[in-house]
Amino acid sequence: MSKTIMYIAGFFLSFLILFSLPNNTQARTVSLSQGTAPEIATKNAVALQNAINQASTSGKKQVTLPAGTFYISGKIILKSHIVLQGASSSPAATKLTMNNAPMTTDTTATSQESTTDITLQNFTLQYNPNMSKYNYLTNPTNFYKDNLLNIGQITPSESNTGYNPTHKKALKTNIKITNMILNANQVGLAVVNIAKADNVTINQTQILNSGLQNGISMTYTSNIKITNNTVKNIGRAGIVQYYGNTKSLISGNKVIDWMQRYGSYHYDAVKKSGQTLDSMQDAAIDSYGPANQTTTITNNQINLSAASGKVNPNNPLIAKKWHLKTVPNYTRYAAFRASGAQYMLYQGNTVNIDSPSTFTFFSTNMRKSNTLTRPKGITVIGNRFTSRNIDYPFRIFAGISNPYTTNGITISGNTIQILGTINNYYRTLIEVHEVPITVNGKPSYYTTDLLSVTNNKIQTKNISTLVTGASTSKKDTLKLLFLNNNTLNGKTYQISRNYIGTTLKAPSYKNNALQSTIIWNADETKTKYIRVTNLSGKAITSEIALTKTKSPTITFKTKLTRGSLIKIQISEVKGNYTNASTVFFKVP
Repeated sequence: MSKTIMYIAGFFLSFLILFSLPNNTQARTVSLSQGTAPEIATKNAVALQNAINQASTSGKKQVTLPAGTFYISGKIILKSHIVLQGASSSPAATKLTMNNAPMTTDTTATSQESTTDITLQNFTLQYNPNMSKYNYLTNPTNFYKDNLLNIGQITPSESNTGYNPTHKKALKTNIKITNMILNANQVGLAVVNIAKADNVTINQTQILNSGLQNGISMTYTSNIKITNNTVKNIGRAGIVQYYGNTKSLISGNKVIDWMQRYGSYHYDAVKKSGQTLDSMQDAAIDSYGPANQTTTITNNQINLSAASGKVNPNNPLIAKKWHLKTVPNYTRYAAFRASGAQYMLYQGNTVNIDSPSTFTFFSTNMRKSNTLTRPKGITVIGNRFTSRNIDYPFRIFAGISNPYTTNGITISGNTIQILGTINNYYRTLIEVHEVPITVNGKPSYYTTDLLSVTNNKIQTKNISTLVTGASTSKKDTLKLLFLNNNTLNGKTYQISRNYIGTTLKAPSYKNNALQSTIIWNADETKTKYIRVTNLSGKAITSEIALTKTKSPTITFKTKLTRGSLIKIQISEVKGNYTNASTVFFKVP
């Protein structure tokens, strides 16, 4: 009897041990065959898809790939609740080579399938380098038009209507991509496409050699974390938010050599359409917009691998194809673009673009595609920017600011080094533009409400002004500018000019005295009229007239309640504050 009890106890103990083991003991290695023959690639696709399907439905989460290089014909469709992993911690040990289709979460080009809980790790996913690809001089048609890895998709009908999807609900959730090599081998469009997705992480992964499009593309996403990756040799933008993205983190990445192929394609497309040729300058980290909000972009490194002074590779190809006597400066480099974006933080990034094709370090603009998004709450702080020659170091269009706050555009605490020339007309570091619109047949303009430029250290021998308002309407393009503690080559530098309403140092309140300092624009002569009111517009102080020849510091002797919110209004018309520049100030 005791022996029988021991056998039974042993059986149950073995049973408990078996089912208490972690999931990875339940993984099985997929049987894949090496070789390039079409029948082998077809057989591999069936074996891998069957393993993914079985793991998804049976609860055996992990699917392990063997070591080696394996060719796959047809798409591989990812399913919920799987871990697809390589043979070891080295992603180069296992290579899946896709012959003619992507790895994707969707069965068809129009399917809208819900998928969750997917991990891809420790292997290489690549397109077959022998697939037909874009070549501007010998093969100008982009034959293959898909991404290497699709996490969700926007249907063709949605793409054609811009910011107007059938629905925006996240269909792909809880996706993790880590320790991978994703190599498109210059085939197709983007390397990774993420759409209608929530909680996606891409970490410690190499994003390499896209075709005509981006390293990573995002549309209608939230809570995307792109961290500590290398994004290199990219056809268009390195990392781009198209539209409808919120709460993204882009941190610790290296973006190297973007805009390597798309510029020449764009040149031909514009030329064929009959439109005016201008230029193409998508950014290393880009917001296309509209409706991109709350993105943190920190501690990224952006640079070119080419030796100094090399033009963008698209430009000599354009000259050769079109028999141009001079190489056009058509495709140009931008580090950051924040079009159609609000509440964006750019901090601690290092940018070094040593090329005569450098367009800008940072630009922001409005974007309208069924919805209008104007820049707001954008902060560029504590970054290091270096270039040789550059067209527009910083460029701002149509920014807005909420009432009672200072959440316009802020450029603060950056180190900016320009070794060669600033090529814009005014030789200005920051140019603020208006955007023309037509309302009821009459021209009107979007201007920028508020720009704060403080504590920046600038090194260059080729600058005429810190901030310039550039206007075709001959009206102010910037209502209010804060300047404080900026230096040029170690000396205080606070020069602004042209179409700017008012330039101020930040106000202060101490010992019943409210003080603010006007910094007169270089070309400004008009007398200004200044007063303080409460929020309802009732005057707290009398009006003060200030001319350029007098002291620029204004002092109002008045007792203010701590914590109250007041308005400082500045007008160029005595007694009329209808179109005044307004500073909202909270009494400390």
